[in-house]
Amino acid sequence: MTRSAEVVDTDMRSCGCCGRQFPAQRVAELGVTPGVYICAGCALWAARRAGLLSALRQIRIRAVLPRFPGRAKAPYTAKAAIPILPSGDLDRTEAFYARAGFADAGRHDDYLLLHNGGVEVHFARHDTVTPSTCFLHVTDAMKMWKQLRDQGVEGVGDIKDQDYGLREFVLTDPDGNSVRIGSPRP
Repeated sequence: MTRSAEVVDTDMRSCGCCGRQFPAQRVAELGVTPGVYICAGCALWAARRAGLLSALRQIRIRAVLPRFPGRAKAPYTAKAAIPILPSGDLDRTEAFYARAGFADAGRHDDYLLLHNGGVEVHFARHDTVTPSTCFLHVTDAMKMWKQLRDQGVEGVGDIKDQDYGLREFVLTDPDGNSVRIGSPRP
């Protein structure tokens, strides 16, 4: 990386390593050598060769990596989405979903939290229930479908391979809520 960078015009810069021309926003100026620029490819090559931490101390790597359109920087990142389904009777709902492998994760006035592994489903008690729908992504939909059918759980629909690459079935609870359960097709 001893070649000096030459500015071809106000918008283009030459990589001090490979010599290729890049728009100014696609190269980063080396902090220890002002006036010398490096492209993302050379920065990554140098990082692998010299050890990532030592290279990152000297190169502002984010400045040379391409930006992906449509990828907004949020001040936070969503961790999970938890559906809240209606229930006319929380005890009945809890008993039904227990047969599907869900355990009580908490109970409050007119509110029930159930979980199965890392998945949570919440239920709010309503006098008049308008059924809702949610989707649960599982590891193996066929295995879960067979297990529910073998246990005689009511409301288990037929399993189908969908043209969008998932294997799915619908579990309909006593309140009419449709829980679509699916996994990628093998």
